[in-house]
Amino acid sequence: MSNYIVTKKTTLAAVELSMCNDGIVRVMFRKNSEIIPTILQEMYDKLNEMTQGKKYPYIYYMEDSSVVFTNEGTKYSREHELDVPKTCNAAIVKSLAHRLLGNFYLKKNLQYPSKIFRTMEEAEKWCFQQLKAQV
Repeated sequence: MSNYIVTKKTTLAAVELSMCNDGIVRVMFRKNSEIIPTILQEMYDKLNEMTQGKKYPYIYYMEDSSVVFTNEGTKYSREHELDVPKTCNAAIVKSLAHRLLGNFYLKKNLQYPSKIFRTMEEAEKWCFQQLKAQV
């Protein structure tokens, strides 16, 4: 993993949000969380407050494989994808179930570059490439 310093951090019941000095926002879904629309709405509100409307690359990952996205949560996420300005989405996925869900989600989400990775290092590298391509 790259060396970065967390400059802003918000911890919610199901999600930990970190804005880092390397220009990437990291979103970690916490253990044993069920991701429902109200959790996502609170997360989007906090992300907008944290980033003040500026676009950043995002890396999404799960603390472990116990995180579950409900059907309603997945639908809400798709419908409200543009509620938070972004340059790109990277997701780190370790389990097959999450990989299948991620691939399904990516087929429906083409608003900005999005990709699934196995490691944080791969996701960070790709996010930096996306930042350079936009300059």
